[in-house]
Amino acid sequence: MKSASCLLLDLALAAMLATTAHAQPANVLIVMPDDLSYGDFSYYNHQPDAPRTPNIDQLGRESVRLTDFHVAPTCSPSRSQLMTGRYDDACGVWHTIMGRYFLRTNEVTMADVFQANGYRTALFGKWHLGESYPFHPKDRGFEYSVMIHGGGIDQEPDYWGNRNTVPCTLYDDDRPVVLTDANAGLPGFRPGLEIPRAFSTDYFTTRAMDYMKSCQAKQEPFFVYLPYNVAHEPNDMPPHARSGIDAHTATIENMDKNVGRLLKFLDTSGLANNTLLVFVLGDNGMANFMFRGTKASEYEAGHRVPCFIRWPAGGYAGTPANAREVPQLTSEMDLLPTLMDVLGLQDVPNRSPQVAMDGRSLKTLLDTDPKNDDPAFGTRVVVVDNQRLDDLVKYKEACVMRDELEATGPIAHKWRLIRPSASQPWELYDIRADQWERTNLLQQANAGHFKQTSHLLEAAYEVWWREVSAHASEYSRPIAGSPAEPMLCLYSHDWHMESGLPPWNQTMVAAGLNANGFNAAAFARAGDYTFDLRRWPREIANETAVASGLRVPIRVTKSNALTYGQPLPIRSARLRIWNGDQTYADEKQSVDPDSDGAVFTIRSLPAGPGMVQTWFYDAAGKELCGAYYVYV
Repeated sequence: MKSASCLLLDLALAAMLATTAHAQPANVLIVMPDDLSYGDFSYYNHQPDAPRTPNIDQLGRESVRLTDFHVAPTCSPSRSQLMTGRYDDACGVWHTIMGRYFLRTNEVTMADVFQANGYRTALFGKWHLGESYPFHPKDRGFEYSVMIHGGGIDQEPDYWGNRNTVPCTLYDDDRPVVLTDANAGLPGFRPGLEIPRAFSTDYFTTRAMDYMKSCQAKQEPFFVYLPYNVAHEPNDMPPHARSGIDAHTATIENMDKNVGRLLKFLDTSGLANNTLLVFVLGDNGMANFMFRGTKASEYEAGHRVPCFIRWPAGGYAGTPANAREVPQLTSEMDLLPTLMDVLGLQDVPNRSPQVAMDGRSLKTLLDTDPKNDDPAFGTRVVVVDNQRLDDLVKYKEACVMRDELEATGPIAHKWRLIRPSASQPWELYDIRADQWERTNLLQQANAGHFKQTSHLLEAAYEVWWREVSAHASEYSRPIAGSPAEPMLCLYSHDWHMESGLPPWNQTMVAAGLNANGFNAAAFARAGDYTFDLRRWPREIANETAVASGLRVPIRVTKSNALTYGQPLPIRSARLRIWNGDQTYADEKQSVDPDSDGAVFTIRSLPAGPGMVQTWFYDAAGKELCGAYYVYV
């Protein structure tokens, strides 16, 4: 039996260790998969054919769960809101292509804030806010990144021919790295296996764990952002999937296994207790069994997803016994101000008033005391809309949301005011009483009873629109001629077009889509610039020519059929560069069909903004398409 003095010594030591642990800054890990929602996790979907996600289910059982949590209806807009705490339209990010996914340079990111507070910062997975300077993660507060390019693993900016399975090339701190079983860190890996088993998600998870382990060894706090690119199309079958399921289900279950690896790593490394883990279970909504709508919809399923938060050291659950739910209306925009509040982070010193955060701290909602809940959550309004055009359009696929409280405090109504388009009237639903949004209250016999609520939310939309559309006419521009990125590629993925879609994925490029548009760019310095116009990307220059098809086929995005691409009879090319009414260059030259393309040297370009457009023609002068890749 210990003496009293020994017991006192033990208690003092324990208190000292507890104080030291609490004094150490908390680590932060945010995980967000792609194109998933309620129907994709067995925590919510109990049907026999549902994906089996036991690791994510367990995390849900030991977390604070935000049950009315909203994101943007599509990929890039959602990522901009998460990173900035601001509305996507205000950030210049209202599409996933056409250059309308480049995050404006004056925006302050979550990584900027963490870096300013002495944190190590890294990203693993899908960024989708721009790959070129000044939009790359390294330009936006991340010291390290492992990523795909574009919004999907076979989209045009990504490495040619990429899919989630081997062979696959990922960008590890901008270095193309070929995925292997070894570097994916698969459990039980043995050299000499004949069938590669690695999947892109394996690599992202392994590199994220390696990074956290390195930070822990140096006793440096970290902010790790792990936005998996799955299960966005294309869906590839992980080689180690269970039998009898399709590629989409297998991809989700592979991700769950990696989440299990991640959680086990946090536990065994001792990081779990003081790592604030946020799991947003989808970057946008998807069609599901609970709500009306689908991805890119203004209705509930388009933007409502689950969100789990776990931080045992901070009192945010950690076990099923202290897990709980937060029913108030919340948004991904709230995560940055919440992290700043609960962790005591200072804002960056140079934040402009123009980029003030729209989200609000959830600190009072996350703790265990319902009496101190911020009353402002009973009156706040959150707006989502789905644009997906080159220019913003008022009243397009908009949803205005607000909770209304009873006099005694509980939530009485969850209002959704919806406008499908400018030519259609407003619709009003109470999602608390009408989960599937079947009854438009403004068309009922007692509609007058709801007019006041509708007018209140309509007025809130008008204020919101004035704020988010204030800079809608501006372009976010990749910059050529900068030491930060000596060689810039302008992609057809980013063409601005009056109508139609640009060739935004590799299947469309291979098909030789007859389309054209301009890139909004900028030039860092005045001087001479070389423009290398190509139909195929440089990484396959040794197996293609400007007029040829492919020597090595790629898989078509949806069907997985092999294609060798469409040869194009390209015989001449044109390049035009202008700004406003002033044309800087408009030149044309013949093209050798066995060459890579056409190279133009433009003399004495001024520094500043410029529009760049290209054309490929056949021998008769008929336009075939623009140059899908322009290297500057």
